Amino acid sequence: MNGLAAIHLRIRSPGWRRLAGLLLLLCAAAIARAEEPALEDGARFDVRSAFLEPADRVYQLNATLDLALSRNAQQAIRDGVPVVLQIDVDVQRKRRYFVDEKVASLVQRWQLRYHALSERFVVNNLNSGQQVSYGSLTAALNALSEVRGLPVIDEALVEKSSHYEASVRVQTTIEGGLPGALKAMMFWMDWKRTTDWYTWTLPP
Repeated sequence: MNGLAAIHLRIRSPGWRRLAGLLLLLCAAAIARAEEPALEDGARFDVRSAFLEPADRVYQLNATLDLALSRNAQQAIRDGVPVVLQIDVDVQRKRRYFVDEKVASLVQRWQLRYHALSERFVVNNLNSGQQVSYGSLTAALNALSEVRGLPVIDEALVEKSSHYEASVRVQTTIEGGLPGALKAMMFWMDWKRTTDWYTWTLPP
């Protein structure tokens, strides 16, 4: 078998076809980036609301997120590119004459990827290992946008006589499943997104 035939066979294999498809997508995205907005028209990537409430002796986070993705990003997910959604939570005790004291810090991470064999979008909780699958990308993003009952800090650590502020932000990154060079190219599409900190005062 000569060299050209070997290359031809490799390109015909499913793995090489998938890689070639991703490369074509990235080239098209790089060309179109100046013309296409980073997010869908009128859509947002932001923390819409968040609060902590005590339940079972633990303050739990409830938050609503806006998780808009560009058309290129949505297509890349459908082509098998894994994306990690990360929520950072900080709780600080406010002190008048001293530096504020951080009393709790939490990082919660989920991975979203398309499973071609089952044609489902799988959300994997990277903290607990729990997996849930959805029939569409929209359904998966809607589920991720509603954070409910996420434990953050033991209620006993919050002193009733002190003042506290909680802050939340959201990040998306590409992580795992891609060669380093291809991962670097994906960042040309401006995939890494971080919201501003959403901060509020805990009720006494």
